Amino acid sequence: MRYIDQSLKGVEEAKTKKEIDFNKNGTKASIKDKVYAKYIESEKETVYFIKTYQNQPFDPMGSNSSREKYLETKFKKVSKDTFDFYLIYLQTNNSIYLTRTNRRFINE
Repeated sequence: MRYIDQSLKGVEEAKTKKEIDFNKNGTKASIKDKVYAKYIESEKETVYFIKTYQNQPFDPMGSNSSREKYLETKFKKVSKDTFDFYLIYLQTNNSIYLTRTNRRFINE
């Protein structure tokens, strides 16, 4: 066991303070809701994620929304600006914010 203890001496674990998930309406998700965006706040930094499909931000009101459970979606790390535009889109359903999200996502 002393080998294991020595290997862990310099390793600091990043403790997660909180993780907040957002649903289709851009509000905090309950346990039953599907998650479309989230952020994880740790002691050192805050990391933002949005749901993507085919390397584009996923549109929960778009043409693929009815097939969502069959699609291979992933969460990708994004900047705060991209995350904010995506949340505004989820809350307002105004497509200009999805366009801005796409443009920011491409530039990252």
